[in-house]
Formats: sequence, structure tokens, C-alpha cells
Amino acid sequence: MRIRHRRETPRTLDDVTLARKVESELFRDPSVPKGQIAINAQHGVVQLRGEVPSATMLAELVERTRGIQGVRDVESLLHLQGVDAPMHQ
Repeated sequence: MRIRHRRETPRTLDDVTLARKVESELFRDPSVPKGQIAINAQHGVVQLRGEVPSATMLAELVERTRGIQGVRDVESLLHLQGVDAPMHQ
């Protein structure tokens, strides 16, 4: 008897599900300021908005987001305390 395995194709996540998935991944780290970062997604492009405590954390959040399955691109509107927030492109 031959068993056939179905190949699973990566399914495209809707934007709300993708944003929640990114939140879940990023906020697992207790050092990430959960109440200060907003995460939205539109057509697979994730937007990170808010204030973070360090430039290192800012870069890490963007890179971690890029590595999440389903994310097509990242728009970072994150900024450091005392620095004006970047404008939406």
C-alpha cells in the first residue's frame, strides 16, 4: 500500500492574523516594551510604530519581524525617546 503525503503550500495569512502573529513573536521577549509598540499589517507589509529604549532593540525588532513567515516587508516607524518619530512613507 502506498501512502501519499499531501504537500502543504504556505498559506497566506490575512493582515489581522499576521499582525497578531508578529505581536506574539516580538512580545515573547519581556524586555520589549509591549505597551509602547503598535503593530499593523497591510498586504503582508508589517508596520512597527512606537518608542523603544535603544537603537539596538529597534534594529533587532525590525530584523526579527522580517524573519517571520508571511511578512513581505517591514516599515519601521519606531524611534528612540526624545527623537521625533519617522513619518509614514
